[in-house]
Amino acid sequence: MLILIFLSIFLLLVIYTVIPDIWFRFISPSVLKRGNKSRRYVFFTFDDGPHPIYTTQILEILERNNIKATFFFLGKKAKEFPEIVRLVKEKGHVIGSHGYSHRPIWVLYPNATREEFKKTDSIIYSILGEFPKYIRPPWGGFNLSMLKFLNDQKKRFVLWSLDSRDWQRNIGVDNIIERVLNRIEPGDIVLFHDGRWEDISKKTVEALPIIIEKLRLKGYEISLLSEDSIHGERKFLTLLLKAIFTIVDVIFYRVTKTIRIDDPEMLLSFSINRNRWKRIILKDGTIIDRGDRYVEIHFLNDAISSILRNHQTLMGASKEIKRRLFYSIERIIKYLEDNGLSDVKAFHGVTVLYRIIGTDLGTIYDVNPIFRSFVDLYEKLILVTYHPEGFNRLKKKGKLTPKSIWVSTTSIRDLVTRHRNRIISKGLI
Repeated sequence: MLILIFLSIFLLLVIYTVIPDIWFRFISPSVLKRGNKSRRYVFFTFDDGPHPIYTTQILEILERNNIKATFFFLGKKAKEFPEIVRLVKEKGHVIGSHGYSHRPIWVLYPNATREEFKKTDSIIYSILGEFPKYIRPPWGGFNLSMLKFLNDQKKRFVLWSLDSRDWQRNIGVDNIIERVLNRIEPGDIVLFHDGRWEDISKKTVEALPIIIEKLRLKGYEISLLSEDSIHGERKFLTLLLKAIFTIVDVIFYRVTKTIRIDDPEMLLSFSINRNRWKRIILKDGTIIDRGDRYVEIHFLNDAISSILRNHQTLMGASKEIKRRLFYSIERIIKYLEDNGLSDVKAFHGVTVLYRIIGTDLGTIYDVNPIFRSFVDLYEKLILVTYHPEGFNRLKKKGKLTPKSIWVSTTSIRDLVTRHRNRIISKGLI
């Protein structure tokens, strides 16, 4: 029992913190982590302010050097020093939210997480008359409840690609300077602090003028963070995701014994499984008991991606997908016949495209909420990886709910036969 409780808690932590943290840090298009590497620009950001001494000193340094930066303020400090918040804005810098009290997001309940940013939004709005556009969570941490902010098109998460480590007590001014100058690359978002505890940000004030001078000697321009600063990274990220998916597909095929027919027209792969759960009764009366065999089907993402790239219109792509989908089902049926698998009772898949089959033919079930979260995340990964528009397609995507759909083998055969007779009658083959 203790082991079960431990595993349950561990699973909840993975779902609530680990998976969202990986999603936001490495995949999500709603997070800016670095800029375009093809341009010799870098971006300065400052956390944990405002501070009555160090923020104003940093503002003077930036003004002398004609530099604009992004400041991520804590709500409780902004409330205490509203005049500094206004000064930062008047100097032409951008103000973002760093939460209210710098509490670690990983361990906060959903309501507490939202309250951290809602309170800060309200405070900054009361001072400036506008809400912060950028959010940087304390420690760069995320949890599942922060997915809510993805639905707010006016918000954008900002992390960093180079940490100056100016927040560490055992790091001196020379160490900060050396670290930034030795590690800087085009497109870097550099993390500094203007309001860390005690007088630790004094080191930042001392290091900043030297860093600025040396960076300019290296040919860097220090620019203000903007939406245009991230476009250069997405091609690389998409290629990386495709490589990861290729590895995952290979592992998945081996573990599940998935079959992929060697035919360039195929849109589906499949496996022959046995029902390990309770009895399932389909709409046409077919009964699937425990131990009965069924076909589990999966879309081939690379094939779908190729169709979308090669068609100028969505209508043309949809027609080819429909044609090849029926062709693929015919090939699977023939595979079952050729291999003596006449006892396979049904076809099954988990998809958001269940309406293609139709509610009158398929038996459709809701997916377990935990599993649905994984499917929804997987669907997003597929969109940003394989769709020609990449991350931009994710912004356009409406809310689609994955469903578990079952269709008896008899109904599948009838569907394919009717489809073939229809295209024959139209003289299409």
